[in-house]
Amino acid sequence: VFALVQIVLSHFGGRDVASSVVLGVLAGIAPLVASSVVRKMDVPLERLYLLLAVVVAALVSALILGGGSAWFFAATKGTPFMRPFHEWSAAIFVGVCITTPLLAVWAQLRPKRSTTRGAYRDWVSVAAFVTMTALTWSLFDGATAARFGAVGVTSPLYLPIFFVVIVAIVGGARGGTLAVLVLTLICLRQTSHGDGPFASLSFTRALSLLQAQLYVGVTAMLVLIVHALHDAETQACAQAEQWRTELELALAGSGQITYAIDPATGVVQWRGSVDELIGYPVTALATVDAVLARVHPEDRARLLARWRSAAPTSTQAPAHIPFRLVDPRQNDRWIALADVGSSLADGNGSVAFVAGVWQRNSNAVG
Repeated sequence: VFALVQIVLSHFGGRDVASSVVLGVLAGIAPLVASSVVRKMDVPLERLYLLLAVVVAALVSALILGGGSAWFFAATKGTPFMRPFHEWSAAIFVGVCITTPLLAVWAQLRPKRSTTRGAYRDWVSVAAFVTMTALTWSLFDGATAARFGAVGVTSPLYLPIFFVVIVAIVGGARGGTLAVLVLTLICLRQTSHGDGPFASLSFTRALSLLQAQLYVGVTAMLVLIVHALHDAETQACAQAEQWRTELELALAGSGQITYAIDPATGVVQWRGSVDELIGYPVTALATVDAVLARVHPEDRARLLARWRSAAPTSTQAPAHIPFRLVDPRQNDRWIALADVGSSLADGNGSVAFVAGVWQRNSNAVG
């Protein structure tokens, strides 16, 4: 498809048949080679690996198509090699960085049930997108350039990029790629017509377009980085949530609860079905003092010695410490439990925190 489209466009653009065919063949070979190189890299197309894959594909395509085209015209037409190579390669690199994420993201679009959960984010994304479009059109308008001069128009060029990144963060990958596409169309169209901060009487139109392409390319790379980092964060959160769910299920199935104590503050963090196992809400056992107040007076010293030990435990098999906890449903009865825990050291050898497991030995005893 790329080859046929390139042949048709080249011929309609004034190229002869031979040149159009050569450009078409290169346009068909370049994506095949780029795809093969990315597959040989054997990296997942997600997170920062996606950025690496797109950059590699763009470089390979730019070298093959831009370099091959420049070499063909230099060999057959006697044209210079380096200048067309720089211009065409830059255009191809920017094009791949823009179109590849756009096609990949929108090809995965699936209809979802509408919800109002992200209504605020949607409105922010739409507002940023509209602002970016208006700013870009204004900055690349010929009347604006004549009114403010080169300095006044060039200095706010970071503003469209800022709003593109906002769209990418709030609106996700689809919003970011669409914003880059709109920015590209406005930027290149206005520059090709001699308008905007990149158009200058002292530069050729090709050089002006090259500068505009580099501007768009930087924006596309920023959106790719934002998308990769956001995807990595999303996957990390999903994995953490899955791990937490599996831990909660494992603790519930084994009839255990876990705790972690910060020695500096005495705050206790609980995991598992605390209320089901011992009948207390987590808020009632939020500190070491609150826990010890509900432990049998004869057992407090043993737990306190473990939790407030000045040195981390060296054994890999912590001892079971039996103790009794007051039954919240009957204050004159006790719940028999076993504590299996130890203090853990940091890099300096001091106690970082104390962690352990509570397991119920039997039913409530008197």
